[in-house]
Parts: sequence; C-alpha cells; structure tokens
Amino acid sequence: MDWGTELWDQFESIDKYLQHGFDFGEKYSKFIKERCAIEQEYATKLRKLVKSYQPKKKDEERSMFSTHKAFQTQLSELNDIAGQHETVAENMMSNIFKESQIFFNEQKIEKKRMYQEGKSLQIALDKCEQNLEHTKKKFEKEWKDCERLQANFEKLDSDTNVTKADVEKAKHAWFAKKDVVEHCKQDYGAALETFNVDQHSHYSTRMPQVFQGYHAADERRILKIRDLMVEYAKIDKKVKPIIQKCLDGMETAGNAVDPKLDSSLVVEKLKSGFLIPGNKEFEDYTAGRVESSPRNSMNFTRGQNRKGFGWIFGPKKVAEAADYSHLPPEQRKKKLQRHIDDLSKEIAKQQDEKKAIVKMHGIYTANPALGDPTSLDAGQKAVDAKIDKLMTELQQYENWYTEAFGSLQSSPARNSAHYTTPVKVEPLAIQPQTQNNFGDEFDELDDFPEPIGTCTALYDYEGNGSDYRNLTIYKWQFTILLYETTSEGALSITCGQVFSLLEADNGDGWTRVMLGNSDGYVPSSYIE
Repeated sequence: MDWGTELWDQFESIDKYLQHGFDFGEKYSKFIKERCAIEQEYATKLRKLVKSYQPKKKDEERSMFSTHKAFQTQLSELNDIAGQHETVAENMMSNIFKESQIFFNEQKIEKKRMYQEGKSLQIALDKCEQNLEHTKKKFEKEWKDCERLQANFEKLDSDTNVTKADVEKAKHAWFAKKDVVEHCKQDYGAALETFNVDQHSHYSTRMPQVFQGYHAADERRILKIRDLMVEYAKIDKKVKPIIQKCLDGMETAGNAVDPKLDSSLVVEKLKSGFLIPGNKEFEDYTAGRVESSPRNSMNFTRGQNRKGFGWIFGPKKVAEAADYSHLPPEQRKKKLQRHIDDLSKEIAKQQDEKKAIVKMHGIYTANPALGDPTSLDAGQKAVDAKIDKLMTELQQYENWYTEAFGSLQSSPARNSAHYTTPVKVEPLAIQPQTQNNFGDEFDELDDFPEPIGTCTALYDYEGNGSDYRNLTIYKWQFTILLYETTSEGALSITCGQVFSLLEADNGDGWTRVMLGNSDGYVPSSYIE
C-alpha cells in the first residue's frame, strides 16, 4: 500500500503517528531498563542472603550432617541462580536497552529531516498558490474597473447633454483599462499553469517520496521492536535450562538427606567410651564404719555429659588440655590420632623439601657456575629445625596416646615411606659429580618424550657443551646445568637441517629437538 497515494493529504498526521511509534519504542526501552534493575537487585539480594547463611568457622563440625550438606548445596545453587539473573540483566542492558537507544535516536533524527523536507515542499506550494491568488484577485479587480469604465462610457455616449470631448475621454479610459485587464488575464493564466504543474509534481512525485521515507522508517521501527522483543525472550530462555539445572541440584541435595547417617554421626561424635555403671552395693552403717566408695566414672561423667551437645548448639568456653585429657576417652582417642596423622604428613612434607635442598646443594657444588652452595645453608638449617620441632611434638602426642590407649593405630601418614624411612642427610661438602652421573641423576625428571612436530634450522649453531633449564622441586627454584651427551645438552645444528620437535620452548629460550639418535637443546630463535 502506497502512503503517498492513499494518505496524500495526511502529512501532519503521519508525522504524529511516527512520533507516537518512537515514543512507544522509548517506553519499551524504559521497561527493559527497569527489568534489568529488578534482575540486578534480585541477584544482589540473593547473593547477600547466601552470604549471610554461610557457615561460620565455629560451626564447621556441624557441616558433616547430611542436612547441613544439603543446605550448603542449595546455597551454592542459589548463588549460581543469582549469577544467571545477573547475566540476564547484563545481556538485556547491552543487547536490548543500549541497542534500542541508539536506534531510536538515529530514527528521530531521520524523522526530523523528513519532516523538514515535507514542510519545505508544502511551504513552496503554498507560496505558488498565494501568487496565483494574488494574480487572480488583481485580474478580478481590473476587470471590474473595466466594466465600470465601460458602463460610464456608454452612459455618457447616450447622454446628449455631454460634450463629445467627455465622451472621448471616457472611451479612452475604457480602452486603456481593457489593455490592463488583458495583461492581468495573461498573468493569471501563467500563474495558474505554473501552480497546476507544481501542484501535480508536489502530490505525484515530491511528497510521495517523503511519504515513502516515513513508510520505510515506520517499518524499520516495527521490525526493530519485533527483534528486540524476540531477543528479550531469547535472553530469558537461554538461562532457563541453567536455572533448572540448579533447581535439580537443589532437589538432588534434598533427596540426599539421610537420617540414619546423621544419627550415626551423632553417636560417633558424642560417644564417651565410658562403661555403663553396674549396681551399687548396700552400705550398712550399723555394722560399723563404712568406707565411702570412690565415685565411679559414670557418676563423674554424668554431669559432664550435659555439655556433650556443645559442638552442636555452641560450646561454652572451657579450658582445653594439650593432651585432650578434658575429653571423654573415645573423643580423646580420635583427637590424638588425628593430630598424630597431621604431624606425620607435615614431617613428610618437610623431609621432601630437605631432600630437594640437599640435591640442589650437590648440583651447586659440582657446578659452581650455577650458584653458591653456601647460600642454601640457611634454608637447610631452618628446615632441620622445623623437622626437629615436629618430631619432638609427634613423640609427645604418641606418648600420650600410648599411655591412654596402648599401641598406636596405624595411619596412611605413619605408614608412608616418608615417615618410616629416615632421611639420609648428605653432607654439604660433597664431591663434584661427573658429567654422566649428573645426567643419570635427573633421568627420572626428564623422561624421553614422543615427538610433537618438526622444525628446521635457520642458522648454524655450535653446541658449547651446556645450556640451562628451569626446574621446580617443591618450593625451591633452581637452575640445572645439562651437559651435552647423547641424550641431553646443547646440540650443534646446521642451517637447513630438519629435526623432530620433542619439547617446545617453555619460556627459557631453548627448545628440545632430536636428529637421528641424538637429541638436545638448541636456541629457539635459531629454528622455525
């Protein structure tokens, strides 16, 4: 449907209609902005809620219950849901709100241009019409004046009392006016023809182009709003499966709540290890002085057991003994065993660190160019002191355990090679190692890899017998000098040779390659 033909006389109405359309687009943008604010606020409140219900450090022991674990899972899933609401807010803000703002601002500028164009065409046609009316009125006025002069001439001509000179004068005035009327008639005719041409062009060509611009702008507006509405639904739809997955996780966590498991945990945590008391004996005071029987263990612990639920409901501040003697036997046994296992693991860790220092010391001694061996003395002394302290503490806890419960239970940490095998401390002043022994020492650290590609030598390079690589053993960074042998070290290359690539450059400027049965390291900048 052609707006230029069907709506030829509705220019102002069309402009108002398009403006209302842009107002609707801005209203939709405002709706998106407020929706984003709601989503963001909702996500913020959800995260705040999750944070406020996170377990405190003092409540860590309670987290072993299936109900607590399920609740923590639900909090985690709820936090993920909050993240999805944030994603919705971000995507709607960037993909809809900002996009619509840019589009409608551009379209309003375009509408303003089209309105000014249509208005200028309308003004030009109005001016042409005004000129036509002016020439028409002038023609009408002159014609009436001519008729009046003609009537005056005819009146004087029929009057016998009027002189001939007056009659001739009236006749001359009449004919002069007729000439003026003829010129006005011609001007009016020309103005009318010009107006008709302009009017036809205005309504058949010029304004239809303007109307077509309005029509196209309105269709773009409608299509844009349609796309924005579809994007709105897609953004929401995209997060629904993720939110559903979070809800499924919450449901799974709820179904994992196990009352039998929680009951067994209560028994494990609260079991004192005391025996159930037997029958009390009759004390006959009439038969003579009766020695008061000592309080049995149950009488002693009955009052103590009232505090047994402190780990659930918040324990009171009580003085704790280092040997856990303030706890019931079963709980004390578990605490001592756990402490012994922790100390054993820490000792094993420190011993591994000491091995690394000793090995590094040997490398520095054999190859002084890599570093000063004496720079490691302070580190080794610190580790030795820490190991001595941990060993002393471990012995103390083992003694407490043995005194209270007899033989010590085995644990993975105590049975590990680190714990059962004493560390062989090599002297700091070790003899320099030979090149072959040095290479053998690190065979386990540098296994022969499979080729990962090929490379070509760009320049000649003469291997100088050594290169440097960085390795890490536990916390100690050190550089190992690799001597050139048949399997390691710098490799001599010739421009144009093709090698198998064994290891890419790890940042130290060297690449490991293999040619035939020989492999080694070459500068990364020398190959392609």
